[in-house]
Amino acid sequence: MGRQSEAEKAELLLAAARYLNETLEPGRVYDRWHELLTDAVPHAGVVVSSFDSETEQISCDYAWVDGEKLDPSIFPPLALNREGGGMQSRVIVSGEPLLVNDVPEQVKQPGGVYYDVDREGRMRKVPEEGAPGVRAAMLLPVKHEGDVVGVVQLHNADAEYDDEQLELAEGLVGLMAAAARNARLHEAAQAEAAARARAETIAAERENAARVLEAVGDGVFLLDDEGLVGFWNRAAELVTGRFGEDVRGRPVTEVFESWERVAEEIPVSESSTAARPVTLPVDVDGRELWLSFVAVHSPGGVVYAFRDLTVERGLEQAKSEFIATISHELRTPMTAVLGAAKTLLRTDIELSPERRRELLEMIGAQGTRLTQITEEILIASRLDRGELRLDREHVKVGDVVRAAVDTMREHLPGSISLKVRAESNGATAIGDRNRIEQVLVNLIDNAIKYSPRGGDVIVSTAQSARGVRVEVRDEGLGIPLAEQEAIFEKFYRHDAHQTHVTGGTGLGLYICRELVRRMGGEIGVQSQPGVGSTFYFELPRAA
Repeated sequence: MGRQSEAEKAELLLAAARYLNETLEPGRVYDRWHELLTDAVPHAGVVVSSFDSETEQISCDYAWVDGEKLDPSIFPPLALNREGGGMQSRVIVSGEPLLVNDVPEQVKQPGGVYYDVDREGRMRKVPEEGAPGVRAAMLLPVKHEGDVVGVVQLHNADAEYDDEQLELAEGLVGLMAAAARNARLHEAAQAEAAARARAETIAAERENAARVLEAVGDGVFLLDDEGLVGFWNRAAELVTGRFGEDVRGRPVTEVFESWERVAEEIPVSESSTAARPVTLPVDVDGRELWLSFVAVHSPGGVVYAFRDLTVERGLEQAKSEFIATISHELRTPMTAVLGAAKTLLRTDIELSPERRRELLEMIGAQGTRLTQITEEILIASRLDRGELRLDREHVKVGDVVRAAVDTMREHLPGSISLKVRAESNGATAIGDRNRIEQVLVNLIDNAIKYSPRGGDVIVSTAQSARGVRVEVRDEGLGIPLAEQEAIFEKFYRHDAHQTHVTGGTGLGLYICRELVRRMGGEIGVQSQPGVGSTFYFELPRAA
């Protein structure tokens, strides 16, 4: 282009500033700047390089040769030569532009490294591999706050450059540098915003995951490589009784005794889908818990999840013991009935009338026992399923007590004295008469059974704050304090070896408790080993 006036240059630079600042993409800034440069300063090639003051490396950011845009990565980075060798190094060190119209002679000077590249991106070192393909070059510093941060090279193959072109190129380079810097700042701000958004998302996900882990029913904890607890959720607190603030950062062996032995039995998987649970006994503060563990590797160590199966295991054990107990309880009367029946059917012996009567009485007694066992099992099953219907009627408790005592006197051993102290003031409760009598018969039967040395069994009634209270007091073996809650649980039985009393099904007191509760009452026991026991239940008073 021809000579331009100062006004024309100013107008060109103003238009260039507007055009360059219309985009905030660094790549688009370089492309637009090159469009402007094409009309302003003739050139066969352009290279824009950045300079890193910390590493003192010069790297290509943009390149265009003979109508083709090239990949900047094909240009090898150059080290800054502070001794003045190399044209780019000279510009960076001096901070001043450089105009060279004898490039073929310039590259022959020692101390510099020069490359020539064609439009296909083929590079060769000059002058070692031949003369350069350009005649003139302009090198202009790119500055920021007075420091050189890059270099722009313009190459011309056919003509020389002059000072006016250098001045115009300087103006365009300054505009390009400012626009590129703004674009990079915008890009960095966007990247920072995106990183912040990702960090907030990750933090939210972690917070949500932590809330989920706090809410799940399974205990979850994290162990680092040193065996220290890094995470301990609420369920882990509830199962073990150890609070998170007391556990986190502490060795896991302070929670689970013999953890090394336990950990050897737990397979650690690489993914949750492949995790295999294993159930183990673990001692925690002197208690034995049966916990089902799974373990998975994580970046922070090993994540363990565990479920408390202590109750389930106890229930399974109780069921097994119940089956064994029922088998034994059924076998004894059935053997007696079968033996007596076979004896009665024998024709090779002569039985006296007394002996026949004894055998028939045995069959009757053992048949009653079989009926009782069957009835207990059926009632317990119906209670569990909620199928047992209870009447709600006005019941004179004193009458029920006397009826139950009369029933039990038929089976009373000579060492037991069964007495009644029922109020005669017509105390009336709300409940099912037959079930109240069933509860009383069971409690009296237990009192007789657990009084092997004999003594008094006293059944009494009285008014109470909430209704009508019935008590069955004996002078028998008594019950240890630690067992007084457990005796009302399903399948619970006294140790026959310790009490020297034949055990039952373990359902009697459980049935009593459930019947009383479902009639709106409560049941309990007061006992002292070696002194005796007082079982009581209270029923709502009729209005």
